[in-house]
Amino acid sequence: MRAGTLHYPITIQEPVVIKDGYGANSIDWRDVISTRSNVTYNSGNRQNQNNEIVHSYTVTFTVRYYHKVNENMRILWNGKKYRILSINPELYKQSTTIVTELINE
Repeated sequence: MRAGTLHYPITIQEPVVIKDGYGANSIDWRDVISTRSNVTYNSGNRQNQNNEIVHSYTVTFTVRYYHKVNENMRILWNGKKYRILSINPELYKQSTTIVTELINE
């Protein structure tokens, strides 16, 4: 893994279940990993869902191999949230490739 290609700071969050005063469960997100990554845009398109235009992007993040990431987590980058679709460890490069999609909120 070439450290010089990891240009962009990202934050990886995991879901945490919180119980409120009435016993109802809600999900909050907690920062787990702050690291640097290489970012590549794979595809993007514009869709019309329920008479609303939605932009969707597929972005690939490459991080160092030792970060423990799973599919339940999400990534924050440039003020946007990305849902993890797949995680591909690449042992020969000592890196992990994470394929994500933009979360439209």
